[in-house]
Amino acid sequence: MPESKEPKEPLKKKALKKVRKANEDNEYENLTKIKALWEKGRVNDIEVSKREEIVGQLKELMEGKVASLMFKHDLARVVQLLLRLGKAEDSNFIVKELLPHVSELSKAKYGKFTVNCMLKNSSKEQRKLIFKSLSGQFKKLTLHTEAVTVVDTIYNDYATSKERTEMITEFYGKELYLYKDLLSEHFSKVIELYPGKKDKVLEELLSHTQVFIEKGLTGHIIVQHIMLQYFLHGAEDTIQELVTEKLIEQIVNFVHTKEGSKIAMRCLWYSKAKERKLIIRTFKGHIKDMSINENGYLVLCALFDCVDDTVLVKKAVLSEIMENLDTISMSQYGRLLLNYILAPRSTKLFPPSIVDCLKVGDTNKVSKKDPQTRRQELLSYACPGIIDNFKDNVESMLLDNTRTLLLTTAVNHASCDLSSLFNAIVDLLVNDSSLVDSTTMHILMRAIQQNKDHQTVFNEMVLSKIPADTIVNWVKTNRGAFSVLRLVENGSSDKVKAFVSELKKSDVNSFDQSTGRDKLIEFLNKI
Repeated sequence: MPESKEPKEPLKKKALKKVRKANEDNEYENLTKIKALWEKGRVNDIEVSKREEIVGQLKELMEGKVASLMFKHDLARVVQLLLRLGKAEDSNFIVKELLPHVSELSKAKYGKFTVNCMLKNSSKEQRKLIFKSLSGQFKKLTLHTEAVTVVDTIYNDYATSKERTEMITEFYGKELYLYKDLLSEHFSKVIELYPGKKDKVLEELLSHTQVFIEKGLTGHIIVQHIMLQYFLHGAEDTIQELVTEKLIEQIVNFVHTKEGSKIAMRCLWYSKAKERKLIIRTFKGHIKDMSINENGYLVLCALFDCVDDTVLVKKAVLSEIMENLDTISMSQYGRLLLNYILAPRSTKLFPPSIVDCLKVGDTNKVSKKDPQTRRQELLSYACPGIIDNFKDNVESMLLDNTRTLLLTTAVNHASCDLSSLFNAIVDLLVNDSSLVDSTTMHILMRAIQQNKDHQTVFNEMVLSKIPADTIVNWVKTNRGAFSVLRLVENGSSDKVKAFVSELKKSDVNSFDQSTGRDKLIEFLNKI
């Protein structure tokens, strides 16, 4: 028989440790009960009545002791459970007891989660009290690697416009903070009201920006807002010095936000060629996500505008875009990016606010290549891939108005051979001639037939692949009639002449009256 084993020594030590803790800590028994209740209460499938009973017991055990228990023991999750699940009266005592300690809690590794939970589950009045308790400390807390999370949550989710201004004004220096009620969260207002303070405040903002970069805090919105004030109003040479490897490593953390994308654009515009290359390499693997992001795509547009090394841009940026064209062309912002590659700064495609935003970089001192040459080099690389993708997806693209407009942009601005795309369009008409009357096909055909570089090739394809009687039947609809009119008025080849003869022989006068039919008949009567 095997010998019986002696009890393991660690078990004895564990029991002794419990006894020692109980002797040393008067709250040990209380804490044990609290943690046991928390284990039961945090289960998802617990009955509501049972959970309410647990919340009540926890309140009874913790009321009057929350602050001491929070700092002495790891009870952050217990407090968060009470805040999340308790009624207003159940959580009021927590907010009241922790209010004097919010600043200290915000700096703690786990305490910051409790403060964020307080903000999320508190009433509007309680949040105002929390804000008031931190007022005057926002600058110090924003510069703290843990507390910045709490400040960012307040700034983004809960602060009013007036409160945001107060938070930002702390970074303008003590002197201007006294006039916070007169200022705005935007530095331009400070310059307007106190032009003599500009240089001093810029020094403050530069100092804070350097700390943010050094501590890696640039992913937070409030930090980006403060940094942007310097990037907008600081000297170009100083901004160039800020674009170090340390900042470049963090750039993908903020390209997707409104303020962050503007910082990223200025990093590209004002940095030297070496730093621009580092930025582009940092973007590797993130290009698809940037392309379909509301703000990220603008950073790529700025990149296309200023980087002279087009070979690097082709390899590191455009190649990744080409690999993800299906996803990018389905996105609203992805389509804007593709439109910008095909027709940069087009006032028909982009609102003045976007064009003006990107024009800011035109005066940078680093870019030397002629803008038109740079754009043409990028376009010549991107066009074949774009057209090849559009050719394969033309049917699905015609189901969506905005994707159809992207097709028309390609038709009007692409610098490569479009015959494969035209073939795909005509093949759709061969398979279903009724498509000629659809809004999207009409828009696309009009763009092609009115383009002097493409109208002849396209019209010849139509006449070669589609039977004449089928094309004649297009005249029965208004849109179809206009397509036929453009087919015959812009061509003089033998095929066009032969088709005109067919049209004259046909009884188009008997078709239903429409503007397109009448204009076609008028044209036929003249020739």
